[in-house]
Amino acid sequence: MLAILPAAFALGVLSLVVLDAVFPFPIERLERRLLSPVVMDRDGRILFARTAADQQWRIPAKLDHIAPAAIDATIAAEDQRFYSHPGVDAIAIGRAICQNLAEFRIVSGASTITMQVCDMMDGGERSWAGKCVEAFRAVQLERIRSKQEILEDYLTEAPYGGNIRGIETAARHYFGRPASLLTLAESALLAGLPQSPERYRPDRHPAAARDRRNLILQYMFDLGYIDHAAMKSALAEPIQLYDDRSQGRLSHVAMAALARRPAGGATTIDGTLQDALTGIVRDASPSLPAQAHVAIVAIDVPTGDILAWIGSSDFNRPGDGQNDGVLAWRSPGSALKPFVFATAFEAKRLGPDSIVPDVRIERAGWSPENFDGAEHGEVSVTDALRRSLNVPALLTAERIGVDRCAGLIQSVGVKLADGAAERARLSIATGGVDVRLLDLTNAYATLARGGLRRTTRLFADAESEQVRVLNVATCLALDEILSSRARAPAGFEDVPADRRPWFVWKTGTSSARRDAWAIGHNRKVAVGVWVGRFDGAPDPQFVGRVAAEPILARIFALPQLATAAPHDDGIRWTVDRPLFETSEDAAESGAPRIVSPENGATFVATGDQAIVHARVDKDVAVAWFLDGQYVERAPTIRIDAAPGRHELAFISESGATRHVGFRVIKR
Repeated sequence: MLAILPAAFALGVLSLVVLDAVFPFPIERLERRLLSPVVMDRDGRILFARTAADQQWRIPAKLDHIAPAAIDATIAAEDQRFYSHPGVDAIAIGRAICQNLAEFRIVSGASTITMQVCDMMDGGERSWAGKCVEAFRAVQLERIRSKQEILEDYLTEAPYGGNIRGIETAARHYFGRPASLLTLAESALLAGLPQSPERYRPDRHPAAARDRRNLILQYMFDLGYIDHAAMKSALAEPIQLYDDRSQGRLSHVAMAALARRPAGGATTIDGTLQDALTGIVRDASPSLPAQAHVAIVAIDVPTGDILAWIGSSDFNRPGDGQNDGVLAWRSPGSALKPFVFATAFEAKRLGPDSIVPDVRIERAGWSPENFDGAEHGEVSVTDALRRSLNVPALLTAERIGVDRCAGLIQSVGVKLADGAAERARLSIATGGVDVRLLDLTNAYATLARGGLRRTTRLFADAESEQVRVLNVATCLALDEILSSRARAPAGFEDVPADRRPWFVWKTGTSSARRDAWAIGHNRKVAVGVWVGRFDGAPDPQFVGRVAAEPILARIFALPQLATAAPHDDGIRWTVDRPLFETSEDAAESGAPRIVSPENGATFVATGDQAIVHARVDKDVAVAWFLDGQYVERAPTIRIDAAPGRHELAFISESGATRHVGFRVIKR
C-alpha cells in the first residue's frame, strides 16, 4: 500500500501539469477588470467618480492604502489560513464535509479567498463540479500571483451591498473616508459584508450588521489580532454611516483630469485650497456684471503641481457654466508686459532704472494710447511697468525685436497658437495674442523660480521637467518692480507695506474691456485670475485692477498661502548698450537732432501723396525709419496720403536715435 503512494502522488502532479497546460489560467480576465473612473485630490478625497461600464462602483484596493485592521478583519472573516494554504484549504474542506454530512445538508463552505477571486472572475456554477474547477483555478492563481496581489484582487472585487464592489468603495460609501482611515469597528463591519452583503448591509439591516461585526471582532480576538481592550472598545462603538453618497460632483478639474487619463487617479489638487478659492469666487460673484465668470488656477512653485483649478463661477450654470476659463484662449492685455521688458533685460539693453520714452506714436494707422490717455515723456522702466504704460512696452518690443519677445514669452511657458506672433506683431506687447490662463500662470511661476521653467502636473505620478530660461537677476528685478511692498494691491491700500501679504503681480485688460486678468506669485504659489464673459461681450468693469486684482489679493492673503517678504540681496544691474537714448544723453553727446520736420507738424497731401523733407542739424550719415519701416529714398520721403499720425526716426552711425511725430491731412 505504501509503495503505491509515491506513484499516486506522481500521477496527481502529472495530471495537474497536464491540466495546467491544457487549461491555462485566464489571467487577462483579472487584468481587464472594469474599474470606476475616480478623480481624487492629493489627500485621497474623491473629487469625482462614476460607475464602471458594468454599472458597479469599483475602486482598486492597494494593501498599503488600507487600514491594517481591515486586512486582519478580512482574513479573520473569510480565510484564517490564507497565508499558509496553496489556494485550497484542506482543513476547511474536511471540516465542511463532516458538518454537511452530519446535517444532511450544506451548512458550511470551504472557499478560500483565492477561490472566491476565481469565482468572482468566472461566475462558476454552485455545484460540486463548479467547486472543483474553482479549486483548480485557485491553485493555478497561487502559482502566478503573490498573496498580496490575490488579497488586493479580492478587496477590489468583493461585494459589499448593492452595486458596491471593493473595500475602498465601501469605506467611502458607508463611512465617507478612504479605507486607510477605517477604525477597528468599521473594519470588522465591512469585513463581514461579503459573505452575505444584502443581509448585513448596515444602511438597511443595522442590527444584523452589528451582530456580524461583533462576531468578526471575536474572531480577531481569538486569532490574536487584537487584545481584549481593543475588542471591548470596538464592540461599544456605534455604527455611524456617512450621509452624502454623491461620490463627488463633476467639475472642471475632474473633466481636465479625465481628459488626460480616462481612468482618473490621484491628482495634485489641494482640496482645502480648492474649497477656499471656491468660496472666494462665490463671495466675489454678486459684485460682478451679469453673466460674468471667474476662473482661477494655482500652481505650486517648487514642483509645478496644479493645486487648484476653477474653470468658471458655477459649473452648473445653464448655457456657459461648463466652459473652462483655465483653458480658454483669451487676450491677456498688459499681463505680458513683464516678459517684454524681460527680453530687454536678458540682452542687457535695459535695466529697472533705464529710461524709456512714453510719447505718442503711430504704426500703420494704429495710435496706441495709455489707459489714462496721457503721455508721460521719459519714464523709468520701473515706472512704466508699475503704471502699465503701453507705449514704452511697444517701443521696447520694437527696438529689441518682436520675434525675440515672442520667443521669450514662449520659453517661459506661454503657448501661442501657430502664427499668432506673426499676426500680432507689435501688439504682442499689449496682449494682442490669445493665451491660456494655465500657461500664463505657469510663466509667472517661472519668474518665481528665478528663471527655471517647469511643466505643470495634474497627476501626482506625472513627471515634471525643468529647464533654465531666464537669468536670476532678471526675475529678481521684476519681483522688486511688481511686489506688494512697492505698491498696494486692491483692498490693501490702507495697510502698511510691511503688513500686506507679500506677492508679485501684474494685471491685464484686453481690448474693449472683454477680459480682466491678475497673475502673480509669492515664490510659494503662482496664481492666475481671469474675469469675463465666455461669449466675449465687453463690460466697463472688466478691468484687471477693478475685477481681478481684488480676488488675487484675497487669495494671497489666505493663511495657508500668505508669506513674508523675502530678503533678497540688492540687484547690481549693468546695461551694455542702452536701448534708448535720453534727452540728457543726447545733449551731452552732441548727437544730431531732427530739424525737419518739426515735432507736431501737419502736412497736407497733394494728390495721392504727402511729401516730407527730412533733415538733421549735422553733416552725418543717418538711416531713416518711417513708422518703424526703413526708408530708402531719404531725405525726400513720399507718404501715401492716408490721414493720421506718423513717426519719423533715424539711427546715426554712432547709434544715436531721434524721433518726431507729425500728421498728414487730406483736403
